[in-house]
Amino acid sequence: MKPQQLQNRDEYFRELCGFNFLDMSEENELNDMADLAARTCEMPVSVINLPEFSRQWIKSQIGLNMEETPLEMSYYAGLTDLDGLFEIKDTRKIDLTLEQFTPQFLYFACIPLISSRGYRMGTLSVADIKPNVLNELQAFTLKVLGQQLSRSIELKAAARRMQVQHEKLTHENEMQQMMLSIIAHDVRNPIGAIKGIMDFLATNEVPEIDRQKLTLMFTDQLDSTMDLLNSLVEWSKMQLCKTEIVREKLNLHEQTEMLLKQFQLNAKHKNNRLVNLVDKDLYVHTDQNMFKFIIRNLVANACKYTQDGTITLYAHGEKDYIMFSVSDTGMGMEPERVKTLFQKCRNNSTKGTDQEKGSGLGLILTRGFIDCLGARIEVESELGKGTTMYLYFSKM
Repeated sequence: MKPQQLQNRDEYFRELCGFNFLDMSEENELNDMADLAARTCEMPVSVINLPEFSRQWIKSQIGLNMEETPLEMSYYAGLTDLDGLFEIKDTRKIDLTLEQFTPQFLYFACIPLISSRGYRMGTLSVADIKPNVLNELQAFTLKVLGQQLSRSIELKAAARRMQVQHEKLTHENEMQQMMLSIIAHDVRNPIGAIKGIMDFLATNEVPEIDRQKLTLMFTDQLDSTMDLLNSLVEWSKMQLCKTEIVREKLNLHEQTEMLLKQFQLNAKHKNNRLVNLVDKDLYVHTDQNMFKFIIRNLVANACKYTQDGTITLYAHGEKDYIMFSVSDTGMGMEPERVKTLFQKCRNNSTKGTDQEKGSGLGLILTRGFIDCLGARIEVESELGKGTTMYLYFSKM
């Protein structure tokens, strides 16, 4: 007698994964229920297990020391056709392969764990090394324990889903509060200052040279504020619209060359060199808009914290991924600063070499887009010697 094949395995496994139960470690509650089943049925062995495609995951056990068993070796006959108790009083009298187990079990009984939607999630079973039989009370108790265990699994799954939803809502609320704080301070204040200067120029006589200086000042401030607003727009897309990822084949050298052109004036102002060492024949499959945003922000940060130095872009391909780096010879960071670089908190930005201010939102967005693309970022930095950002993109 061999275990029957599961019907609708894909649908069944999706349901099972929905409970997030396969990867759960053993829990006291499960151990207690397995122990109660063994004690009530007066059996030396009790097991709670969950079948997967080719094996069973043993989630709790009394009298055994296993983590999983091959499905074809399992006592699984009752799961496909029976909704009630399945019992083998003496395995020697039927064709069931049990000699691979140590000790060899001569008695086995199980009750299927059935979800509210009718899916069989696993079994609660008891076994003995000698022939045996359950009395009426023991059989009833095993059935009740199976029902309670099924409800427990579903309740735990529902609680986990609620916890995930709560964490998601908490995260969204924190991000909204951060955005409102940025708008209130980093957008409203500079615009208010610009309006004040313009009102002053409109109502007072100011020497032409001073007028030009003031005009340049609030032009720079407007550029900075526009960059921040653009970052807020990108943040909104990522958080609210769930930006769709459109992957395409990009030539890395061409993309970085175009991006570096945007920083030529800044580099000239700070006496920095921009160096592109990305191979001309290197390609990556990724979302162009996200990629450009990531590299633009990393280069902008390198420019912000570098004076009279060099900013270098480099990339090389490995078997399964492409490593892309943005290096600078600027201010660098202390180890504590590196650890909190991408944390979602306010005032996580330091002033640049020209006392440039920032909101810290750019790096948060950068990390968000890196995660969206399934990429990875690592940071190496030493105070006074510069910083290197390493990005790892999958080739496909």
